[in-house]
Amino acid sequence: MKKVVIVGCGLRLLAFAKALKNTYSRTHHLAALMDIDPGKMRGFARWMELDVPLYTDFDRMCEEIAPDLVIIGTVDVFHAEYIRRALDKKIGVISEKPLCVNREQCLEIREACRRNPEVFAVTSHNSRYRPVAQTLKKLLDAGTVGKVLSLEYHEMLDRVHGKSYFRRWNSRRKYSNGLELHKSSHHFDKMNFLLNSRAVEVSAAGGLLAYGAKAPHKYEGIHCHNCPHKDVCPDFFAYEKKLFDSDMYTPDMCIWSPEIDIEDTFSASILFENGVRASYSLCAYADYEGEIINIQGTTGRLEARQLTYKSNVDDVHNMTSVPVESIKLFRFGAKEPEEMPIVRGEGAHGGADAKIFSELFAVPPAPSLPSIEDGIQAVLTGDALVRSIREKRTVRVQTED
Repeated sequence: MKKVVIVGCGLRLLAFAKALKNTYSRTHHLAALMDIDPGKMRGFARWMELDVPLYTDFDRMCEEIAPDLVIIGTVDVFHAEYIRRALDKKIGVISEKPLCVNREQCLEIREACRRNPEVFAVTSHNSRYRPVAQTLKKLLDAGTVGKVLSLEYHEMLDRVHGKSYFRRWNSRRKYSNGLELHKSSHHFDKMNFLLNSRAVEVSAAGGLLAYGAKAPHKYEGIHCHNCPHKDVCPDFFAYEKKLFDSDMYTPDMCIWSPEIDIEDTFSASILFENGVRASYSLCAYADYEGEIINIQGTTGRLEARQLTYKSNVDDVHNMTSVPVESIKLFRFGAKEPEEMPIVRGEGAHGGADAKIFSELFAVPPAPSLPSIEDGIQAVLTGDALVRSIREKRTVRVQTED
């Protein structure tokens, strides 16, 4: 029986807690929670009906619980610190994405892994486990379109999901370094996974267009729950008070705040080590949700769609909505494209959560899991986008360059 602790009682780790409690309780025991926000931690425990010790001190928790595994889901900028501290205590690590937020933290984590090569450590990039991504991977590895020449990846966040990032701490660069890291690291990991390569060069542009103080808006405040305009503002959001029982933080910050300093739209040209040229874009204020991936090879073209056209306002992260998914194979000279079959899973994120949990909590864990280095490569690409946008230049990605 492995003793597991959760560090950072955020929304994403609710899924981990549920899996540990309901599916993997015979092999893993959720032994404690740790968060610097006691109220938020109490809300998390109450929401999940957990009767476990609650800690605000990481070292004390580790000393008293002696965990075998720590799952890290804190505010992004603190991931690296807890990864390093856990590894140096010889405690296994599962880190939520993004693994960290910049190039410097990547080097710090690499060094911690070198000091502790025997300690289990992975990144929970679940997006590569979605049915469309898994199907594309099999088609590419089978040589279905020959040698890949180029890739196009377009990510759309609808006006429910997209707004959610600008109500939370994600919208402050000092905590997340932007959606280029917090959101897009999933996509960069998926691109690396599909192409069996890594990015070496990035040129990007972006801006804050739909949110923040300079975007067109009528009402402005600090938090929705105590805003003088809450009865008339069309962007009012009522957070779940049972879960966020906190005096420190509530996820209902004004989406028109002048403190918002990240981009809500950006695009990039990415060169991969294997010569593939890729284009990537993200829009956080689209009229529908999902992604489009087009892959051109020497003998064919794959066009994949994973889209949700109607959001439920109670399903901010599209966890339960069923997307419209398709993969078409085009061959030069063929009259009609071929529809590729997609094996779909059940549960959140198209079954991706269940799939990655089955590998994370296998005994022993599956060797196919996204590694710490996979997480580092996704962060290096995202950090390069941020630097390219800020410095208006092409940026080399790899730390050894």
